[in-house]
Amino acid sequence: MRKKSYFILVFLLLLSLQLYGQNAIGLRFGATGAEVSFQTNKLFPNRLELDAGWGWNTNWHNCNFTGIYQWVFPIESGFYWYVGPGAALGFWNYIGKYPDDHRGGVSIAIVLNGGAEYNFSEIPLQVSMDLRLTPYLIHRGNAYWFDLGISARYLF
Repeated sequence: MRKKSYFILVFLLLLSLQLYGQNAIGLRFGATGAEVSFQTNKLFPNRLELDAGWGWNTNWHNCNFTGIYQWVFPIESGFYWYVGPGAALGFWNYIGKYPDDHRGGVSIAIVLNGGAEYNFSEIPLQVSMDLRLTPYLIHRGNAYWFDLGISARYLF
């Protein structure tokens, strides 16, 4: 019964987001890996961006969740720039060569985001480039304070 209730709640939330404004969903690629990115301006006067990301190499793995409130300003037809604060929560795991090198934990950060985007008028596509400054409040591994990202999102 619980799964059915969650499904209905998510369905109703997504249905309500279709009523007004614009949404975008796509991928963002940055220093920490890839992220599934969702943007909406239906809940707030400006825009909310929610990202779920993951990254890995031979020694470490991480997943993170980021929420950013953005103010969006027009530059020219289709071009916009945006800036905003947010927060991030992440989980990481480091596996070194030796058993004593195994570490993991939680990271919590403040996010300052700014970038530029272009919304195509012929097709429902948005491309953007942004910079995230991420001062970590809690983190004990290698932390990326500067994250330059490139995104492509489908507009609906």
